[in-house]
Amino acid sequence: MFDPQPYRDVRFRIPVQCIWLKMNGSWPLAVPGHNQNRFSFQRSIFAMAYSMWAWYVIISVCITICFQTGFLINHFGDIIMTTENCCTTFMGALNFVRLLHLRLNQDKFRKIIKQFAHDIWIPDNAHFNISRDCRKRMTTFSIMTGLLSCLILMYCVLPLVELFLIVGLDAEVKPFPYKMQFPFNPYSNWIKYILTYLFTSYAGICVVTTLFAEDSIFGFFITYTCGQFRLLHERIDQLMVTSDLKFQQEYVKDHHHRWQIQELQQIAKQHNRLICFAKRLEDFFNPILLVNLLISSLLICMVGFQIITGKNMFIGDYVKFIVYISSCLSQLYILCGNGDTLIQHSTITAWHLYACHWESTSKTQSSLCSPTNKEFRTNLQFMILCSQRPVRITAFKFSTLSLQSFTAILSTSMSYFTLLRSLYYDNSPNN
Repeated sequence: MFDPQPYRDVRFRIPVQCIWLKMNGSWPLAVPGHNQNRFSFQRSIFAMAYSMWAWYVIISVCITICFQTGFLINHFGDIIMTTENCCTTFMGALNFVRLLHLRLNQDKFRKIIKQFAHDIWIPDNAHFNISRDCRKRMTTFSIMTGLLSCLILMYCVLPLVELFLIVGLDAEVKPFPYKMQFPFNPYSNWIKYILTYLFTSYAGICVVTTLFAEDSIFGFFITYTCGQFRLLHERIDQLMVTSDLKFQQEYVKDHHHRWQIQELQQIAKQHNRLICFAKRLEDFFNPILLVNLLISSLLICMVGFQIITGKNMFIGDYVKFIVYISSCLSQLYILCGNGDTLIQHSTITAWHLYACHWESTSKTQSSLCSPTNKEFRTNLQFMILCSQRPVRITAFKFSTLSLQSFTAILSTSMSYFTLLRSLYYDNSPNN
């Protein structure tokens, strides 16, 4: 497995949730070096087996989605059945796109991980406070992981509770984790039922684990990029102070100005690295984010509809839908919140540049120090202009990942919910 180590920090670890990307076949493999020819055969065998496993996971999810789509077509006139089925079908379709995208873009994924390890990662021994804050922000992804894990566990276990306690083992039609229509009879014997149950359950596990694992590593990248922006801002704030201290004892005007320009150039290079990394993130996650934002409004609407209109619902199913909508909202809020944080950290860069005491030297200046020269101020003006354009993550330019997008999706979901609810009550026999 590809696992680059940052310079001077062997304790670098990706989020623990990403182990599921490795188990689902979505993690990129290491590229063998020139001195690893003796292991090339074993590596090629492992790579082939790993690729076959990855495609099995993708195909199993696709087959399960087809089973769910068959049920959706057969019960399309029933609003309750349709919305309940769409909750799982759309979730499966979203993560089918994720799995397929990760499998077809292994090289891009590998380059992002490598660049993050070399340019973005913040070790504890260098900047402990910022590194600690980044770890704290990752706690929200652990909460999301817990909610989604509870959700898939309930989908896999509750049908068994219903089978043993409600319908009975002798029932002709036995429950499955999701509403599905099969091209064969899975109830003809216990072996068929158990194998079909295990097959569809594991497909659902792959769907949910891919969702929180990929979101976790995306949030991991964004969180530490914001941490790098904080380091950049600290460096900008200390620019003139460091300049004064460096030349306080022995002041040479030309050397002083030259050092200021060189330091500003290094800051510009660091800023460009952050912009390039964010652009690479956007290019890679574009399709996933677009599908996620499009489907989220429908999922929130339909799960809310099930909670409000569900009558005589099994208590376990009611709890399941509560966990479902909590998971959807938290997943969407965390993604949009991280995108919004990145925008805020990038836009205040211009303010830090303007407030770095460029008009003279800092407040700690000695009588030997002089104001910055014209070249420094010109370069600073260009940097301020460039920094006024926020660094943002978009979904194929259709929408920006921000809290405004989150509120817009909630508003759209409420509109869909109102329409769906009115259609349901208009078609209700009691009316």
